[in-house]
Amino acid sequence: MSCKLVRRHLGAFVDGELDPATQIEFERHLEACPGCQEHLAFEGSFRMQTRDSVGRVQAPEHLWERTLRRLDEIDQAKAEHASWVEVRPMRWRHAWPIAAAAAAILIIGGVVGLPKRSDYQSAGMLQDVVNLHTQALPSDVQGEAPGEVVRYFQGKTPFPVRPAQFEEPSVKLVGARYITVGTRPAAALYYIHNGRRITLLVFQSPDIVRNAQRTHVGGREVYYHDVGGNVVTIRQHGGLSYAFFGDLDRPMLFQLAANARVAY
Repeated sequence: MSCKLVRRHLGAFVDGELDPATQIEFERHLEACPGCQEHLAFEGSFRMQTRDSVGRVQAPEHLWERTLRRLDEIDQAKAEHASWVEVRPMRWRHAWPIAAAAAAILIIGGVVGLPKRSDYQSAGMLQDVVNLHTQALPSDVQGEAPGEVVRYFQGKTPFPVRPAQFEEPSVKLVGARYITVGTRPAAALYYIHNGRRITLLVFQSPDIVRNAQRTHVGGREVYYHDVGGNVVTIRQHGGLSYAFFGDLDRPMLFQLAANARVAY
């Protein structure tokens, strides 16, 4: 699969619109291609930031009338000073959708402010966490034995991967998968809790907690982000980020993040 093909259809990949077989081919290419990883991170974060920004900004109604009047004046001035060779470009009034799009970009940039690069990265990584869980991609290694998972990730990630352990006996490790979060190699650990899925991503990135909210549960510091009405809880330890997402209610996700034993 070529970089050109992957980058052309990154939007469908981010939106989860690819069929499972194509999805897997995309992931394999992205795992091995840093350039496409950067395009993926930008695509996901740009979509998320644009949705959030546009939802908060509304142009005043009189702006459109003023804009159209001014564009008509420009057309009239051009007509009066036109040379004998007649050129008929698209009239500004008829091109108002294009102008509207440009105005929207200027409004968003001027009123809301464009996010910094680290904000883009953080937003993209959070969306990766949610997408991975939602798509329920298959495990590369299956089973409840943590040792098998540890061995599988040796040489694949620049950090040792040790599955988190939980106080709740009903939380069971069922598999793991190598992925990328943004452009960073990561371990996706799959758990089951009373029949409900939990995804834990382990990776190196201090940016994931940028602008995150913070609380303490059971004496432990837990960061969290709200992503599209869902919550992603995060623990940090030893330079690693542990991001939790699952088919659980908010209190349970906070409790699992706080109780997870990530150092042993």
